[in-house]
Amino acid sequence: MTQKSVGFDPAVEFYDQTRGFPPGVEQDAVRLFVTAGNLTAQSRVLEVGVGTGRIALPLAPHVGSIIGLDLSLGMMGKLLEKRRGERVNVVQGDATHLPFPAASFDAVTATHFFHLVPTWRAVLAELKRVLVPGGRLLHGWNIGDMDDKLNATWQATTGRGRGQEVGVPFKDRLTFLPDNGWQPVGEEQVHTFLTPRSPQAYVDALRARMWSHTWTMSDDLLNAGIAAVEAYIREHYADPTAPVPLQSSFHVQAYQAN
Repeated sequence: MTQKSVGFDPAVEFYDQTRGFPPGVEQDAVRLFVTAGNLTAQSRVLEVGVGTGRIALPLAPHVGSIIGLDLSLGMMGKLLEKRRGERVNVVQGDATHLPFPAASFDAVTATHFFHLVPTWRAVLAELKRVLVPGGRLLHGWNIGDMDDKLNATWQATTGRGRGQEVGVPFKDRLTFLPDNGWQPVGEEQVHTFLTPRSPQAYVDALRARMWSHTWTMSDDLLNAGIAAVEAYIREHYADPTAPVPLQSSFHVQAYQAN
């Protein structure tokens, strides 16, 4: 059976709770894209997997225009609700068949995207086609923002914790682009910050199936994982509702196709 890309229609109402930045950090994050991509007020940018616009909306004031592409009409609808005059337009579509002419964009941004697309090599071919000569693919990713001990307990019980990886495996996230003909340009851009999150909030997110890897998990397995996490919390946390500052970082690396 052919695997399908992961669509996020089920996550429309809570996606920003699981992927959003603490207040103000989004501005620091988008500056990494500006620096890595040498973006200017004239730059034409495409974001694949635009979602609710957590990157596109704060990036818009720094560039000429942004088109966001996503499979999910619901996610893009949330983006449009949040839009306050930013120059961001959205298109529903499949990144393996981009509805744009060749050499349409100066840069493409992609964050938390390639692990969700089984035909990601076809996406890379399309990104190469729609970028101008010398245009840059700006790959963004997070490290941290979860309590490692709680996450390790969850993974040990359920065997799952990296999300639904139908595309690029997590372990290859830093090598798959060079391995497929995209050369790094400039230094990796990094911004570190603290994310306050309580142990109870972690449990609540699991119980609400906020992360995509829980969507197809049986109730029995989900409840077993939650029980293990709650047992760990009772043993190690005096107040499970008290926020814990978690060390997090956001990374952007620019690439050009050979």
